[in-house]
Amino acid sequence: MLVYFPSLYPDELLYSWFSRYHEHSRNTSPKQTMKELFDSASVVAVVDLPTNLSVFHKNINQFNPPNLKELIDYHTLYKYYTFFQSNEVQQKATDYMKYGDNPGTIHLFLGIVASTIKDWQYIRFCPSCVKQDRANYGEAYWHVSHQLPKVHYCYIHQEPLQDSTIELRNPHKHEFISAEKAELDIPFLTSLFSQKTEQYLRALSGESLKLIVDNQPFDFQNIQPIYKYLMQLNGYSNHLGKVHQQYFTKQFKQYYGEEFLSLVNCDFDEQSDTSWLRSIVRKHRKAFHPVQHLLLLNFLGTSVKELSNLKEKTYQPFGETPYYCLNPAADHYKEQVVTELRVTTCTTTRKPVGTFTCSCGFVYSRRGPDVKEEDVFKMGRIKAFGDVWMAKLQGLLSKGLSYYAIAQILECDYTTVKKYANRQHSNKKTDDDPVQRLKVIKGLEWTNLLKEHPNLTVTQLRKLAPALYAWHYRNNRQWLNDNSPKTHSHLNNRIDWQKRDLELLAKVKQAIRDLYAIEKPVYVNKSRVGKTMNRLSLLEKLLDKLPRTKAYLEVHIETREQYQMRRIKWACKIIYENNDEHVMEWKVRRLAGLKKELSTSLEHALQQEIRKYQQGGARFEVKTMDI
Repeated sequence: MLVYFPSLYPDELLYSWFSRYHEHSRNTSPKQTMKELFDSASVVAVVDLPTNLSVFHKNINQFNPPNLKELIDYHTLYKYYTFFQSNEVQQKATDYMKYGDNPGTIHLFLGIVASTIKDWQYIRFCPSCVKQDRANYGEAYWHVSHQLPKVHYCYIHQEPLQDSTIELRNPHKHEFISAEKAELDIPFLTSLFSQKTEQYLRALSGESLKLIVDNQPFDFQNIQPIYKYLMQLNGYSNHLGKVHQQYFTKQFKQYYGEEFLSLVNCDFDEQSDTSWLRSIVRKHRKAFHPVQHLLLLNFLGTSVKELSNLKEKTYQPFGETPYYCLNPAADHYKEQVVTELRVTTCTTTRKPVGTFTCSCGFVYSRRGPDVKEEDVFKMGRIKAFGDVWMAKLQGLLSKGLSYYAIAQILECDYTTVKKYANRQHSNKKTDDDPVQRLKVIKGLEWTNLLKEHPNLTVTQLRKLAPALYAWHYRNNRQWLNDNSPKTHSHLNNRIDWQKRDLELLAKVKQAIRDLYAIEKPVYVNKSRVGKTMNRLSLLEKLLDKLPRTKAYLEVHIETREQYQMRRIKWACKIIYENNDEHVMEWKVRRLAGLKKELSTSLEHALQQEIRKYQQGGARFEVKTMDI
C-alpha cells in the first residue's frame, strides 16, 4: 500500500505524475515503481495514452485523487485522438485505457500507427513554462498541451516549444523520466518560418488545444452533414452536395501553402483522386487524423467550438423562408410574405435556380446562390404576373394612362404593358378576324383529310398534303398534335413465337453458364442476362410470349441474397488462397462488399463459411450453380 503520492498539477500528463512519484520515492528500479503503481512490473510507460489505469487509480484511492474519467480526459491525449471518432470507438478507447495492458493496441485501432501525420520524436516543453512551474511548484513537469501533434507554440506564452532529450517512445519502455531529470536548460532554438506559415501554426496550436479543454459533447455522426453544409456555404460544392474537387483542392493548397502543409505532414497531390483532402469530404470509410480535420475546418471558416451549433444546419442557396414578394402591384410589395420556393438546377451553369410563388399569383425566378444582401431583390425571369397585377394593369388602363406611365408604376418594360393590354383584344377575336377564319378553314381541310383516310399515319397524311401539314405545323402546332392519328405499335402476328422461344432459350442457357463461370461473382439476374445476350428489351417486354425461356430464368437467376452468399464463398476462397491463414470476418466483409447489417440467414452463412476455413479451408471450394 502506498504511503505517499504527489499532488497532480494543472495540464500535467499522467506520465509526468508517475515520473515525479518515481523520483520522489527514490526507487532505484523503474520496475519497482511499476509494481507499486500497477501491481505489475511489465506495464509499459506510455506518454500519450497510458493503459491499466483502473489498477493505478485503486492503488492511490486513499489520496482522494480526481475520478478516473477526469484523469483520462484532461491528463492524457485521449480527448484529442477521439474527438473525431464515433461513440463506439471512444468507449472502446476508454475501456482499454482503464483495463487494457498492451498500449500498442489502442494506437492501432485509433489509426495513429497508420497515419501519415507522425508524433513528435521527443517529449516537448516550453522554457517559460519550466521557469513558471519551478517558481509556483518547486519543480517542472510535462504538460499535456505541449505534446499535441504538430503543435509548435505554447498556448500560455505563445513561444515556440522545444524538444527535450527524452524520446516520446522511449526505448527503455518501463522507465518514467521526470522533467527535472531531463535536460531542459538546452540552448533556446527558434525555427524560421514565413509569416504566413507561422500564422497557421499558431492557429493550429489554438484549435488543437480546444479538443482537450472543450467540454461540449460532439457526435461524430454529424461531421459529414456539417462538412457538406460548410462546403456548400463556401462555394466548393453545389446545392446538391457535389464537390468541385479540382477547384477545392487548388484553393486549399494556395490557402495554406506547401511549406505549412509539408511541415504538418498534410501535403497532397492535387491531381490524385485518393488524396486525404478529397477523401475527407466524401463519405468516411477510414479515420482521419485530428490535424486534418482542424485544417479543413479552419479553411472553411469555422472553429471546433462551432461544430455543435452547425449540426442542424442545412444549406439554403436563397436564405431562409419567408422570401420577398417583388410584385409592384401588390400591397405587400417587397415584404417577406412568400413561403413557396422550388429549387431546380440550371442546365447550363449547374447552379441553383429558385422559383418563388406568392399568394397574389406573382411568380418569379432567379439564379443563385444569393451572395450579397441585395440579391434577395433580384429577379431573373417573371413566370406569371397573377390576378393582382393584371387587375392593377386594367385599372391603370381605364384611367387613360399611357403605356409608358403604366410601365413606370408597375416597374416593367413598355412592351410588357403593351403585350398584356392587347391580350384582352386577342382573346375576343371573332369570325370576322381573317387569321381566325384561316385557322378554321385550314382545320376543316385537315379534318376532312382524316375522314377520307382514317387508316393512314401522320407521316402518310403529310405526304398527301405537305403544304397543309406545314401550315398547321408553323401556325397551329398544338391543334395539329391534338387532331392527328396516334401512333400504335402493332405486334407482328406472323412471328413464330414458339420457334423464337426455343432459339432464345439456348442463348439464355449459354449466357447464364458464362455469367456463373466468371471468377469474381457477378449478379446473375434477368437484366444482366439480357444485356449479355443483347436482348434486354425482348426479355423485359415480351417475356410472357416466351414461356420456356421465362420458366428457365425463374429457376436459374438468383436473388440478391443468393448473390451475396456466392460473394462470401468467393471472398473466403481468395483470402485463403493468398496464403492468409486467417480468414477473418472483416476481410471477408470488405472483399465481398457486404453491408454493415445483413439478414439473419446471410449473417449465419457468413459465420459458417468462415468457420469452415478456420477448420481446414483447403477442402472447400466456391461452387458455381449447376446448369
